[in-house]
Formats: sequence, C-alpha cells, structure tokens
Amino acid sequence: MCGIAAIFGTNESKLLDIKSMISSISHRGPDNQGFLNTENISLGSCRLSIFDLSENGNMPMSNKTGRYNIIYNGEIYNFKELKKKYNITTKSNTDTEVLIELFSKLGVNCFKLLNGIFAFIIFDNLEKKVYCVRDRLGVKPLYYLKNNNKYYFCSEIKGILKVVKNVHIDFDTIKFYLNTTFYDTSKNTFYKNISQVEQATCLIFDLKTQDIVNKKYWDLDDKENPHENFDFLDKHLNNSFSIQQRTDTKIGLNLSSGLDSNLMISYLNHINGGQKKISANSYFFSDPEFDHRKDLKEMSEHYGWKINEHEIKSQDIVEKFEKVFDHQDEPYPGIVTIAKDILIERSYPADCKVVLEGQGGDEMAAGYKYAFPLYILDLMKKLKIFDTINEIKSFKNNENMDIKAFVHFFKNSLKGYFYGGVSADGTNSSYDNIFKFEKNESSWLYKDIINKLEKNKSYLKKFLYRDIFFCKLSRILRSCDRASMAHGKELRVPLLDHNVVNFFFSLKNNQLIHNGILRDYYRSFALNKFKYNKFIKQKKYYQSDPQTKWLKTSLFSWANDMLSSKNLYIDQLVNKKKLADYLQKFRKDEGIKNSNLIWQLISIEYLLKKHKGI
Repeated sequence: MCGIAAIFGTNESKLLDIKSMISSISHRGPDNQGFLNTENISLGSCRLSIFDLSENGNMPMSNKTGRYNIIYNGEIYNFKELKKKYNITTKSNTDTEVLIELFSKLGVNCFKLLNGIFAFIIFDNLEKKVYCVRDRLGVKPLYYLKNNNKYYFCSEIKGILKVVKNVHIDFDTIKFYLNTTFYDTSKNTFYKNISQVEQATCLIFDLKTQDIVNKKYWDLDDKENPHENFDFLDKHLNNSFSIQQRTDTKIGLNLSSGLDSNLMISYLNHINGGQKKISANSYFFSDPEFDHRKDLKEMSEHYGWKINEHEIKSQDIVEKFEKVFDHQDEPYPGIVTIAKDILIERSYPADCKVVLEGQGGDEMAAGYKYAFPLYILDLMKKLKIFDTINEIKSFKNNENMDIKAFVHFFKNSLKGYFYGGVSADGTNSSYDNIFKFEKNESSWLYKDIINKLEKNKSYLKKFLYRDIFFCKLSRILRSCDRASMAHGKELRVPLLDHNVVNFFFSLKNNQLIHNGILRDYYRSFALNKFKYNKFIKQKKYYQSDPQTKWLKTSLFSWANDMLSSKNLYIDQLVNKKKLADYLQKFRKDEGIKNSNLIWQLISIEYLLKKHKGI
C-alpha cells in the first residue's frame, strides 16, 4: 500500500513537482520514497511496506528487461498463485514485482486475473505508452488532471493541488451534492477538471500520437446463475478471508456489533482457530442511546476474542472535523468518518499496517431500507399482484410501519431513485427553499448516472448498481481509504471480493429480498453457516450513530456558528435568512430525523473557506 504520482505529456523535467506531490501524501507510505525522471514521464512513490519489508520492494520498479516501469498502490492478494501459474521468477517477495512481470507477459489481459485492491501506473519505455489502472470496485483511489497539455496523476487530490495552482471548485458538483446528497460519482470530484479513473478501468495514453483509450476490463453481470448456492458463496468467502490476511506485518480488525462484523469475525475465528495475533478494535459513542459496549462485551465472550473499545465524544467532532476534512480533501460521510479516523489513529501501532473491515454487505446484498420499493416496482411491472401485497404486508410488519408511514416511505424512496436526495433509511431533509439555485441546474448529472444503469434488467439491480458504483459504496470506500492511509494503515474489505459481489448481483430479486426481509439470502447464508450465533440472528438497526441527535444538541452551537458567519462562503448558494430559520426548526422539531443537509452545508462551507471560495 502506497501513494503514487505521475506527470507526463511534456519533455521538460518535472522531478521537483513529483517530489512535491509525493511529499504531500507521504502519510500513505512512510517507509520509503522513490522517483524516476525521464524525458517522457516523471514517476514517484511513497511506500508502505506490506510484503518483503526490504529495499527490494521499493518503487518505481522495473521488469527484468527494463522495458516497463511501475508505481503501485494496493495489494494483489492472489499474487502467489499467479506467480506459480505463470512461472514468474522474482528477486523480491512482493506482489509489485509479480504484477509488473505478469504485465510484461500478458499485457492488459492480466488485469482480469488480479484479485485485489489496486491503483497503478505502468510506463512502456518502448512504445511510449502509459497505463493507468484502478481496481474493480474502486477501493484504491487514482485522480488526474490535464493542465497545459500535461497530465498529473496522484493517489489523493491534495497532491495535484500542491503543484497546479489554477484549480477551482466545481459549483456544478456542489449543487448536485446539495440536491441529491450524492458525491464520489465514479468520475467527478468537487474540483473542476480533476477526475477519478473509473472503477475496473484502464486509461491508456499514447505519448507519441496523443491518443487516449478508455478500456473497461470488468463489470458486474446480473445474468442469473442457477448453479450458485451456499457452498459457492462459502468457497468465495473462505478464499477472500484467507488471502486477505496475507501480510508480512501485524494485522488488525475494525468491528461493530452488526451482522457484517459478526460474519467477518466468525470466518476469521473459523479459519484461524481463534484470535491469534489479530488486534480487534471498535469505537462507541458517549451516548447511552448509541452505546453498543454491551453487545461488544457479549461478542468478546462468545468468540473468545479481546475487543478494545474507544469512546467517541461530541467534542471529538468539533476538534477533528477540519483535520479529517484535510485528510479527505472533499466532503465526507458524517461523524462516522471522524470516528473511523480516530479509531485507526488510537488503535494500531506502527508495526500493525493491515486492518480488515466489514464494508459492503448492505450495498451488494440489498440491505438498505430504501431498496425495498424498487423490488416492489419490479413485482408490479410483472403484474405479480399477490406477491406484491404479501411482500408489502410482511415488510410493514418487520419494520413496524402503519400504512400511512409505508406510503410516505415508498413514495420518498422511489423519488430518491429517480431524482436522488433520499438517505438509505428512506428519509430526507426538508429544504424549505433555502437554495438560491433551481434543482434542475444539476439534474443532468444525475440523469447521466441513470442512463448508465439501463443495461441492468430490473429496477432493483439498477438501484444496486447505482449504489455500488455511483453513490453509496464509492463514498464509503473513499472515506475508509483516507481515514486509514492518513495514519499509514492499509484497510482491506474482505466482503467486497469481486467474486462475492458478483455472486450476489447474479441472484434473483426474490432471493435478495423475500417476505419483506432485506438481504434475505445474505442472512440465510450466515445463519446456515453459523447456526448458533445469536449476533447473526439479531435485527438490523438503521440508526447507528448520534449525528442527528448531537447536531440538535451538543453540536448545535458549533454548526450554528459555522453557518451563521457574517462572511459566509455559502452565501452564494443559500438564502441566509431561510437558512437561519431552518437551523432553528431543525433544532426544535423532533419530527426532523435527517441531518444530511446540515452536514452538507457545514462541509461545503469549509471546502469553500479552505480554498477561498474559488
């Protein structure tokens, strides 16, 4: 795991700029820095040593013939199997060397063989081509900017901003974010002309002809596979949890008391025969309503694991907000991101460089409440009236909803799919017309996303695809990467092995949701695998953090001060009088359960303030 940077498209030396970019992201790789500067390209890397801690793993690295050079951020979990299968000999024990030698044998065809999380850049000295590649689900980041016919690539936006001074904030993206709550939409960022390499994509730059090819090497397939069953899924998960423990350093585990964490710890317990040397850690909020220490204590006793607990107080949010924002470069998903950043900083010493975490279960297996109406829409489309009635009845009972609440939830969730602006629990913020711009000013951005979903057959699969690539998961993965790499830790997500994600995406709709039960197949599998685990049986809790409660109480003064300044940077976006009225309404009205708008406005205010509103 590392930080990488590249500049190409000019014959002038950019070594000083590359060194400056790497210096700005040195937290990603505190163990070594390396550079390559030629007339065609400048490459830089800061290394976090995971495999082969010796200098043999330093980058930039070349293949045996010297034709190819690579800078690389991430892990290829199956590098040992690939090394054996393709008879690759290396001088180091790193996945980096296996990757560059594999590319020298197979070219771009090797990408589909990789099981891992990665972003890398390969320069072909012979053909003068640059290959910029990102992993299937976008766990590892790679940003780029074209400026004065030069391309700048970096693991974090701050590296580009360090050397390119004429970058401005993208107000179209801000308006889109405020209207829909979406960001990290696969390609766009909050900065004009700074883009992300899209998931499962290779950008190929020909430095001689100036041609650019965008090559997608993998995609989810919603074609139903009748041969897949619990045994296949178990095989995928066993493999994922086994190979993702590979490291030459100590390993840690971030836990909650939810289903994903319990499935993860159950697999690790089963594979390893106990905790071994894994350091398990969890945060809890200093609020009785959100304090899950009782569950953690019971989990500790059940599994026989020691689980360390770290308290998060409302004052931590005030003290850490700006620092975490600087880690993230862009708006991020609420106070849970700050809690994650604090957890990693407090929990893991320098020699514990790899942390596992259970992200992705809800996104891939239809676990969020607002997925249910899309499932119903598919049933209605097929005129399955009896099934529709039974599913709605079961869902209402499971979620303790009366018919009025369900109708509101149903309409709101469908609105969220077609227009955005709705949270995973089916709620949204009341705007009270505080914006100075019209909603349709950024609607084209969301329509562009919706148009990309057309290849999927059902509304539910379109919805899941949207959340995985353009909405929910992409922003979670970005926040996880920055929170971990800010402290020199590699965060791995075993549930998001691409074989596991594709398995769930190929299931029938009524396997994902059945009898009103969200992610039914996922739960049924977990219960079948770990039959006597009471934590896997427990009901999902949607509100796992006190963000709304704290913003109404202990954090209100902080939020109000941020959004009531005389020199308010978001003045160009909102009506200050209506915003002031909304803040008071939000604080007093117990019926307002969604705090997204408040968090969004705080985030945009700081973003504009940090960059002087440009």
